[in-house]
Amino acid sequence: MRTSIVAALLLALMAAAGAHERRRSEAEKRQEKIVELGRKLARRATVGSLTEEQKFLHARAAALLERLKANVQESYVFDRVSRALDDLLEASEEIEESREPERAPKPGDREEAARELQRYYFRVQQAEYFAGLSGESDAPAWVKHSRALYQQGRSAYDAQQFRRARKLAEAAALVVGALERLAQARVSGAEPPRLP
Repeated sequence: MRTSIVAALLLALMAAAGAHERRRSEAEKRQEKIVELGRKLARRATVGSLTEEQKFLHARAAALLERLKANVQESYVFDRVSRALDDLLEASEEIEESREPERAPKPGDREEAARELQRYYFRVQQAEYFAGLSGESDAPAWVKHSRALYQQGRSAYDAQQFRRARKLAEAAALVVGALERLAQARVSGAEPPRLP
């Protein structure tokens, strides 16, 4: 009997130590994510000449990085904000890739680009909704840049620069994705939001 009590106590201590280790490792993972995102932002900021949209995206990403550093404890909020930051950096990368030389169009490129732009058009239309929920004080600027990127993509499509069109429209959609993640972070309470 004494052996079973000692065994039970040992198991309880091991379980408590394991839980503490998981919590510690989650905090360490979040710190590693902050470092990774900081490096990614630094790399994106050193790329040649930046467009107005890229400058905006990098400034917003830097602000979100500071927000992450201040709020490492809340798991869900950390996840949403870090993913929003990542979306902004990916959008900047898409803009950069859109500058690469265009290859000669192949059959089907026009239709593929048209389908993608249609999908991104509807995503960009959601920007104002997510901007209103995001709580970002400069949310209208996010919408403006998302729409500008889409419009640049549409102009590239008209000029038969189908790869460029897809890249710019995808960047626009990523900006909207970042707004959506920030809106999710803001309404992260235990109660789901009600429909108006």
